[in-house]
Amino acid sequence: MKKVLMVNLALVFLFASFALAGRIEHETRQIDIEGANNLDVELEFGAGELRISPADMSQAATLDIRYDTRQVEYDVDYKVNKGIGHLYIESEYRKHCDIDTDNNKLGLVLSTRYPTSLEMDIGACDAEIDLGGIPLERLEIDVGAASGDIDFSKPNPRRLSEINIDAGATSLDMHSIGNANFELMTFSGGVGSFDLDFRGEYKGESKIDIEVGLGSADIILPRGIPTRVETNGSNWLSSVDFHKDDLEEIDDGIYESPDFEDAETRIILMLDVGLGSVDIYWKR
Repeated sequence: MKKVLMVNLALVFLFASFALAGRIEHETRQIDIEGANNLDVELEFGAGELRISPADMSQAATLDIRYDTRQVEYDVDYKVNKGIGHLYIESEYRKHCDIDTDNNKLGLVLSTRYPTSLEMDIGACDAEIDLGGIPLERLEIDVGAASGDIDFSKPNPRRLSEINIDAGATSLDMHSIGNANFELMTFSGGVGSFDLDFRGEYKGESKIDIEVGLGSADIILPRGIPTRVETNGSNWLSSVDFHKDDLEEIDDGIYESPDFEDAETRIILMLDVGLGSVDIYWKR
C-alpha cells in the first residue's frame, strides 16, 4: 500500500512539473533598424529578472524572453518615424496573479551604433544593467522595489544631456558613472541604500544633484578632478561625512578643491539630505 501511495505521489509531482514547464515560453526577437538613424527606447518591466547589455551590431536590439504565459503579458512594438526608431517593451503580471520573479526573465541587448534615448520604469525585480559604450543622449530610470546594479563599463561616445534617476524602496549600485559623459545627473533616493561610484572619463563640466530622503548613500568621486560640493549641512536628523578629501570650506556648507575655479573639466555635486546619511569618498 505504501509503495502504491509513493508511486501515485511521484506521478502527481511529475505531471505538475510537466504542467509548469509547459507554461514557460522562450522567445527570441531581433529588432531590425529599418532605416532609422536614432533610437528611442521605452521599457516598462513590472517584476522579474532583467538583464540589459550592449553590443556592436547592425540591429537596433535583440530580446531573449522566458516567461510564464499564464501569469505574464508582453507587448513589444517597433516603429520608425522621421528617422527615429521607437522601441516599446512592456511586461506585466496579469491581475490576481502572485508575483514570482522566476516566472519572468528578460534579456535585452542594445546596439552601440545608434544615438539612443532610453527610458525605463522598473518594478519589483532583480536588475543588472550595463549601458557601456551605448551612445546615450538621454537617460531616465524609475526604480521601484528592486535590487539593481547599473554599470557604464565603457565611455559614452556622445554627450549625454541629462540623467534622471528616481529610486524608491530599493538597493541600487551604480558603477563608473563618469563614463556616461553627462552634463547633468539628478538622483532622488527614497527608503533604501545607494552606492554611487562617479569614477570614469570626464570631459567638460558635469553637475550632480542628489536628494536622499530616509535612505543612506555612499558616494565615490574621482580623485584628481576639480570638485565643488554644496550641502544643506548636517543636523541630528541627517549627516554628510567627507572621507580623505582635499576640499576647503569656502562658505557655509560649500566646499571646493583648490583648482576648481579655473578648471574646464570639473564636477559640481549638490546634496540635499532629509532624514538620511551620505558618506563621500575620493578614489583613483
